[in-house]
Amino acid sequence: MGQIIVQDLADTAKDTKIIIGDFNIEGNERIAELVKRPNVEAEKIDIKNEAALVALLKKGQCVVNSTPYYFNVDVMKAALKAGCSYTDLGGLYHATMKQLELHDEFEKADLVAVLGSGAAPGTTNLLAAAAAKDLDEVELIDIACGSVDFAEASDHPFYPPYMLDTLFDEYTKDAMVFENGVAEGRNPLAMQKNIEFGDPVGTQPAIYTLHSEVATLPITYRDKGIKNVYFRLALPAELHEKLELFVKLGFGKPEPIETAEGKFHPRKILAHMIAQIPYTKPAVNDVEILRVDVKGKKGNEAVHIIMFETATSDSKRQIGAGDLNTGVPPSIVAQMIVDGRIKKHGVLAPEVAVDTDQYFAELEKRNCKIRRIVNEAVKG
Repeated sequence: MGQIIVQDLADTAKDTKIIIGDFNIEGNERIAELVKRPNVEAEKIDIKNEAALVALLKKGQCVVNSTPYYFNVDVMKAALKAGCSYTDLGGLYHATMKQLELHDEFEKADLVAVLGSGAAPGTTNLLAAAAAKDLDEVELIDIACGSVDFAEASDHPFYPPYMLDTLFDEYTKDAMVFENGVAEGRNPLAMQKNIEFGDPVGTQPAIYTLHSEVATLPITYRDKGIKNVYFRLALPAELHEKLELFVKLGFGKPEPIETAEGKFHPRKILAHMIAQIPYTKPAVNDVEILRVDVKGKKGNEAVHIIMFETATSDSKRQIGAGDLNTGVPPSIVAQMIVDGRIKKHGVLAPEVAVDTDQYFAELEKRNCKIRRIVNEAVKG
């Protein structure tokens, strides 16, 4: 995902210096292609080496952290020491709650950290904000992400669309929901709900998953009386069924298991086996839709606003809709931090830090479309 972020930065911030920090630079064809751009360079970095990371971050105004979410707090602390602002792709709720604890330190340093600036969290938060700003009271924010893929089927039996650890965490860790004013965990696979996304995605079964929107939105809209916040994920049926099977077989477990041959990590074994099978990426042809329902009141009138964002794959650059939808937003937010459009300091959720009109205008430039429905049924 970091490579998609850099590609968008290189395409849209041509007067800005971009430094890629990665442990695996040698032999990486994507990075080799990116550093051909006059404003892009790359440095090898081990993010577990704090001193080296701080030294690298001192060279920039803002770091876009696209590492696994469990490194978020460490990278934020390095950014603080370097005097560098920060954004990331989200912290799967619990990491986000820990990150929020650094607010005073970032504010004191006149820095900003925008937590979760991908598609979800990120665009989802801002869709909610765009609806909620017109309401005097907000009772419900219900978020769902769905997609459909029209690409030719790959010969690979299972190639994950994004990080395997994140997928398994979404399917195995208790999903946090905010219901009747209380945050509580639920089995992500225990309750499914059919969500209508409109054409071309249609109706898809969605499951609760652990997500950062449920961490920040209840705080942001506490004064408007928020009672319920949910996040649901609707993956394509075939992928969903395979993930369910892997979880039932135990491959979703993060801890090692004992066997006669010794200890093994199920996730690592599966990831290794996946990597052994050649994979040729088919030509991209997919669509991802984010749906956010917001219910509340304007005066004494009950209002139901539905916000949609639709991303379509970029055939010219061969970027899939999901990658585009997640990789473009951090580029937008980082540029807004660097050019001063985000003026607040501290550790902030997207709905607090980012101007929705400016953000949506940037999405539209990248062929990501916004639609708003008020008190009407969803049409295809």
